[in-house]
Amino acid sequence: MTDKAARPIGGKVLRWMVPLLLSGLAIWLVLRNVEIPEIGSYFTRIRWQTYLLASVAYFLSFILRAFCWHILLRRKVSYRDAFFTMGAGYLLNHIFPFRLGEIGRAVLLDDPERISLLEVFSSVIVERVFDVFLAAVFILSVLPRILGVEFNQSLIMIAFFLGLIGLITLFFLAKFRIQIAAWLLRWGERSNFVKNWVTPKVAHALEGFSVLTDLRAFMLAFVSLALSWGFAFTQNFVIFRDLYSNPPFWWMIFILSAGAFGVALPSAPAGIGVFEGVVIAAFALLGVGAEVAFTHAIVVHTMVFIYANLIGLIGLRLRGEAVINLFLKAINRDDLARA
Repeated sequence: MTDKAARPIGGKVLRWMVPLLLSGLAIWLVLRNVEIPEIGSYFTRIRWQTYLLASVAYFLSFILRAFCWHILLRRKVSYRDAFFTMGAGYLLNHIFPFRLGEIGRAVLLDDPERISLLEVFSSVIVERVFDVFLAAVFILSVLPRILGVEFNQSLIMIAFFLGLIGLITLFFLAKFRIQIAAWLLRWGERSNFVKNWVTPKVAHALEGFSVLTDLRAFMLAFVSLALSWGFAFTQNFVIFRDLYSNPPFWWMIFILSAGAFGVALPSAPAGIGVFEGVVIAAFALLGVGAEVAFTHAIVVHTMVFIYANLIGLIGLRLRGEAVINLFLKAINRDDLARA
């Protein structure tokens, strides 16, 4: 009995400690390679007009990303709900570990009369697939500039087709969702567990993929997300040009795409340390010093943290929800999903 009780506790401790240790290691590696006294002088180079313009670019990027998700939700919720719920999800990711924001989004929008939790979660999965696909295409499209003419272009095609296969798989799951549900119903005649638990959940999850069968909605969501990335590149470019003379715009495509993959690694909330480490490493490939890269990473990371959390707090306020309550609901849903 004691061993059985100890295992879950040990697992939870390990689950909390590994991301924190990775972030701690990343912070140590960053700070040992950065001359801290020089950082202050770089911060003074950034003009207030730059912060203003970068802020506009950030909000335009966020607006388009929320619109993409609104389309993926099949407009079953208002754009306002999608906008502020996305912010609430980012807020959870920024202050708690385990990337609970995705589950938190589903919990907030769960409404039996409009849209189910699993439908919402499926739409988040589709958004993430789009995101990873775009990040891979962006980062691989600029690698030849960094690695030179000897770079093997076939790597770009491999990444492209892998992403394409993922999208096609989701498309067929959505297209044949009715047939899949019917097959599960027939299977459920021999199993109450399948009939009462598996079939309804799979049906709701597949409904969240249904947007992929609507070409117009698919293209609208995908293009909106691509444009959102474009404004994010612009935000980074506006900041970095105050720190570095005449940087090429494509540098920001490489840096931000690399940073996106970096924050996907297990880390402390908000990707603290890991994001900065990945950005410094990416800039090092471009010949940019660690101090300039660290300043850029801190400014961008802080801006995203403040603005996304502000949107999230407003969203929770509008819904009469407290941060800790949403966290507990997301944890409970997570435990239920893993049960």
